[in-house]
Amino acid sequence: MFDNIIIRKANESDLEEILALINSPEADNGTAMEARDANTIYQSILDDPNYFQIVASSEDGIIAIVTLVIIMQMTHEGSTTAYITDLIVSQSCSEKPAIVADLLKYVSELSEEYGCYKITFQNDYHHDLIKSSGQELGLKKGAGSFLLPS
Repeated sequence: MFDNIIIRKANESDLEEILALINSPEADNGTAMEARDANTIYQSILDDPNYFQIVASSEDGIIAIVTLVIIMQMTHEGSTTAYITDLIVSQSCSEKPAIVADLLKYVSELSEEYGCYKITFQNDYHHDLIKSSGQELGLKKGAGSFLLPS
């Protein structure tokens, strides 16, 4: 991990910077949700113990985000699956592969804490970065997902 980059769970004060990333041209084509609606949704995310916004922040603010949802299952003896989506990295970030690797490492460790046996990715952005970073972390490729090392 970079000395000046901190990977952490998002908190209430991060909403404005998260929306700035989501509203950037490289993410949702610059489309914005109403601030009132965004606040309601964000509070719902923060209140859910199995739903996380993970951020990478630097001195300049939040430079990347990813969403992690822990899903309970009836299969695999009731184990959990980590569902990762909405990875967005600021266009100004010069170290995208390293930032994505750090984010996925954090998410992978958090997933293991929740007893997840696999990580499933569904993302509209940064496909190649996710694939290469997952492989670098030693995640085993499964059918549309990565299995956590046992």
